[in-house]
Amino acid sequence: MKRTRSTKSSSSTALRNVRKFFPSVDKVTDADANAIIDVTPDDSKKASKKDHNDCAMAVAAKREFHATGVVMAPSVAYVVKGKEAIRFTLPTSVQKEIVSFDRGSGFAEGTYALCKPPKSARIGARQERALSPSHNHESRGIRRFAHATTGIRAVLGGKRRD
Repeated sequence: MKRTRSTKSSSSTALRNVRKFFPSVDKVTDADANAIIDVTPDDSKKASKKDHNDCAMAVAAKREFHATGVVMAPSVAYVVKGKEAIRFTLPTSVQKEIVSFDRGSGFAEGTYALCKPPKSARIGARQERALSPSHNHESRGIRRFAHATTGIRAVLGGKRRD
């Protein structure tokens, strides 16, 4: 599998998140192609709810990639092979199955995709910010509603939710 931009900085958010589960990882790269994963009933039987490393999708990805381990968060996945991790984004279909699985309804067997991160979200991509305070919602008096999904595994790098 071909890889693109990478980081070795220990201050990198992606690397810090992976090291919580796999301390020996020293490099995180973005995937440059989508990957197809087949989730079987056997994967669901071996899986644990609210577990980044052992949910049904993580078990299936570990099997398909012959990986050392997998970190499956609600919106991103890291496939660990030795001291290197490959980062994928999760499509909505996988995100919904993760929520369903964590809440006890099971993970539907089938074929799912892990997606390569878009160019704007790649490691090392420049993040554009609004230059003027007139562009943000707070300065215009508009309140933004933020819904937090509960009853699932924690967001990597975020606060613990129960």
